[in-house]
Amino acid sequence: MRIILPAFAKLNLTLRVVGKRPDGYHNLVSTFVKIPSGDVLYISESTAGIDIVNANIPLKGENIVAKALRVAREEGFKIPPLNVKIHKSIPPGSGLGAGSGNAAAVLTLFGAERVAAKVGADVPFLCSGNKFALVSGIGDHIEPVKTHDIHGVIAIPNWETETKSAYAELDSLGYEVGIMLARTEARDIYYANAGRKVGLLPNDFLKVLMKKHPKYKELFGMFEAADADCWGVTGSGSAAFAVLKESVKFSWPSYVKHVLYF
Repeated sequence: MRIILPAFAKLNLTLRVVGKRPDGYHNLVSTFVKIPSGDVLYISESTAGIDIVNANIPLKGENIVAKALRVAREEGFKIPPLNVKIHKSIPPGSGLGAGSGNAAAVLTLFGAERVAAKVGADVPFLCSGNKFALVSGIGDHIEPVKTHDIHGVIAIPNWETETKSAYAELDSLGYEVGIMLARTEARDIYYANAGRKVGLLPNDFLKVLMKKHPKYKELFGMFEAADADCWGVTGSGSAAFAVLKESVKFSWPSYVKHVLYF
């Protein structure tokens, strides 16, 4: 028997890094939105007796689904060896947490959501039943927020962002706001759902990204011209997004290689 699982990704409407912890991880304050990713997992028991995890897009290092299975077993969950084929629609390095969504889908299937924080920072939210949340800590503090649905578009350019190096660059530049201001700022963003024009949303990684890729200015200009409520980048990049009142047909520049509507 084969199980077919859809997976989700996340969008950071806001993202503030408010400090580095002694263990090397970073504390953040962010507004998360769960969105469809287009990724699909095909899962069956492995006849080889070991986990076999493959994706149609080459991934660096240990696949996060393989990590999720390893961590869940270490925490006592009885999961048989699996053959997992992942059809990915969202490329790595886009800041949408699609890999974390793949891991969350597997953990949820086996009732192992409680180990999510040990797998990755975005995994706890993607394991939760929340569509909107204020997320803090290292991604493990989730405060559900009731709000209106939002709709928009995500442009994924032909460059990737490596999260570890992005954090290292941000550490060298310093952090702009503290936790209380970041929380107030994040909650205020929800007014955008009522049609309030907010414009460019705060993301601390934007100052790192703009130095390397000034073409973000062109994308933001397109979103503003389309009368978007707000726009910005998600995660540590590379994807840019806009929240729209209605569907808009864009003439995308050649460096945009994927477009996702949510």
